[in-house]
Amino acid sequence: MPLTLLLARTYLRYAVVVTLLSALAFTPLLYLVTRVPVPADINQAHGVVRTAWLLVGCALVPLLVLVGGVAPAVRSIAEGAPASQLAALRGGLAGLVRSVVPCAIAVCAVAIGAIALAIPGLVLFVLLALTGAQTGRGRGLSAALADSMAAVRPQFAAVAIVIVVSVLVACGGVFALQLHLPVPLPKTPTIDLMANFRLFALYAVVGVTLVAPLPAIALAALATRAHPSA
Repeated sequence: MPLTLLLARTYLRYAVVVTLLSALAFTPLLYLVTRVPVPADINQAHGVVRTAWLLVGCALVPLLVLVGGVAPAVRSIAEGAPASQLAALRGGLAGLVRSVVPCAIAVCAVAIGAIALAIPGLVLFVLLALTGAQTGRGRGLSAALADSMAAVRPQFAAVAIVIVVSVLVACGGVFALQLHLPVPLPKTPTIDLMANFRLFALYAVVGVTLVAPLPAIALAALATRAHPSA
C-alpha cells in the first residue's frame, strides 16, 4: 500500500484515537505551557515568546513516543485487518508506555551526538526516529534502537523528509501566530493585551499537539514498510 494512502486511511479511520494519544504523549508540554503566566511587562512578554518556541522545539521528543502509540493502528491498516477503535486505543496506550524508556534512551544518544558535533546529532535523530515503532516486536531496549537504525538506513531520505517537513510546518504555524501578537506594545498595555502572549504560547503547543499525529503516522508507516510482519 502506498505510504500516502496508508497515512490517509489510518488518520481518517482513527482521527479521534490518534489525537487522544497525541494529547497523552504531549502531556508534559501541555502542562508546562499552562504554567506560563500572563507577562507584566515587555521583557516578560519576550520571555513568554521564547518559552513558546522552546516548547515547540521540544515537541520532537514526544513525537518519537507518539510513533510507538500510532504504530499498532498503522500496522492493522497495512495488514488489511483494521482494528476497532477500542483495540486501536488499547494498542496505542500500550505502545506509548512501551516507547517511553527506549525513546528516552534515543534522545540521550542524540544529545550526546549533538554535544560532540551538531551534524552527527541530527543524523542520529533521523536514525532513531522509528524507535517507538520497534518496541512492540518482543525484543529488548538496545534491539529497538538497532532495529530503528536498520529500518531507517534504506529509507533515510524519506524519514528525514518527514521530520524536516514536520519541523517546517510547526515553525511556520508558530511564526504565523506570532504575527498576530500586539507588537509593538503601547506604553501602558492592559492585562487583556498582555494575555495575548500567554494565549500565543498555549495555541502554539496545542497546535503542534493536534498536528503531530500526521508525521507520527507517516513515520510508523515507514517502520511498517521496513518490517511488514512486525
